[in-house]
Amino acid sequence: MTGRLIRFPQRGITPEEVQGSTERILALPLEERRAQADELHLEEPDVLLALAARLRDRLDASPAGVRSEAEFVYRFLRTPERPIGLFDEREYFLGEFALLAGTACRQLSRRDEARLWFDRSEAGFRHTMNAVADLSRLAYQRLALRMEERDLDAVLELTPSLVQSFQKLGLPQEGLKARFLSGLALMETERLAEAAETFQQICREAEDLASEKLLASAYGNLTHLYGMQGDVERALESSRRAIPILRRLDDRVALAKVQWGIARLLRETGQIAGSIEAYRAAQKEFDEIGMRADVAALHLVVADLLLELGQEGAATQSVLAAIPVIQELNMVPEGMAALQLLRESLRDQRIDRPALRALHGYFEEIR
Repeated sequence: MTGRLIRFPQRGITPEEVQGSTERILALPLEERRAQADELHLEEPDVLLALAARLRDRLDASPAGVRSEAEFVYRFLRTPERPIGLFDEREYFLGEFALLAGTACRQLSRRDEARLWFDRSEAGFRHTMNAVADLSRLAYQRLALRMEERDLDAVLELTPSLVQSFQKLGLPQEGLKARFLSGLALMETERLAEAAETFQQICREAEDLASEKLLASAYGNLTHLYGMQGDVERALESSRRAIPILRRLDDRVALAKVQWGIARLLRETGQIAGSIEAYRAAQKEFDEIGMRADVAALHLVVADLLLELGQEGAATQSVLAAIPVIQELNMVPEGMAALQLLRESLRDQRIDRPALRALHGYFEEIR
C-alpha cells in the first residue's frame, strides 16, 4: 500500500460489506461479474481498494490469476467511463489495476504486455494527487523489467535515485525492495562480494522493519550468491532461513527460485542426480503457478545434466519441450544464435552441447 487516502462516496458501505463483496467478486467467474456489478459494489472505492490489496498479496502465489483479475477490473472501470468516488479515485484505480496486471505479466515473462500495462498505469496515475508515490512504485516495476532484460548499467545507475525517492516519501519497505535490484545487478556483473554485502544489509534492515517477505527474499538471493561462491554451508543456511517464511507467506515464486538455487549448488558440487531432482521440484512449482518461461529455462538445464548421465533421449525430449515456449515468449533475443544452433543440431538428431550451455547459462543469469 502507498498510504493513500481514498475519498469515499458519501453513503459508503460497512467493513463487513466490503469483505463480503471482495470475497464474492473473487469467487464469481469473470464473465458473470458485469451483470452483478451493483450487487458486488464494484464501483465502490473501498471495495476496489480491498480488492487491489488482495490481488497484490496474491502476486507471488498466482501471477497468472492476478493478471486476469486485474485486467477485468481495469477494463470494467475503463469502458464505459464510470464515475468512481468524488475526486481522482477512478484515475487512481485505473493506474493501480494496470500496475498489478503489468507486474503479473513481468513475472510471467510477458514483457511486451508488461510494458503496455505500465504505460496504462502511468496514464492513470498521472492525473492523481498522489502521483509521486504511485509513479515511484511504477518506476520500480519498469526498472525490474530492465533488470530481467539485462540492462545492468541502467539498473545500477537508476536504482539509488529510486531508493532515495522512496525514503523521502516515507516508504522504507519500498526503498529496501528497490535495493534488491542493485544487489541483483551486482550479482550479474560478478561483483559477488559487493552483492553479498548488499543482501546481508537488506536482511538486517528487513528484520528492523519486521518485513518477513523482504527478509526471506534476501536470504533466497544469498542462497544463490553463496552457491556461486562455492560456500555450501552458508548457502544451505540461507535457504533454511528463507524456506519456512516463504512457505508461511505462500510466496511460491520466491520459493521456487530458492529451490533453483539449491539445485544449482548441488550441480556445482557434483551431485548430479540430486541436482536434477531439485531442478524438477522447482520446475513443478513454476508450472503450477503458470510461469512457463521458467519451466522452459529449467528444461534446458535439466537436459544438460541428463547428457552428463548419458541419457541423450531424455535430454532431447527436455530440449524439445523448451524451444516452442522460448520462441513464443521471445525469451532470449541476445541468445538467438545459440538457439538456432541448438535447433539445427536437433534436426540432425543430436544436441549441440555448447549451444545448449550458452542458452541455459543465459537463463540462469537473468532468472
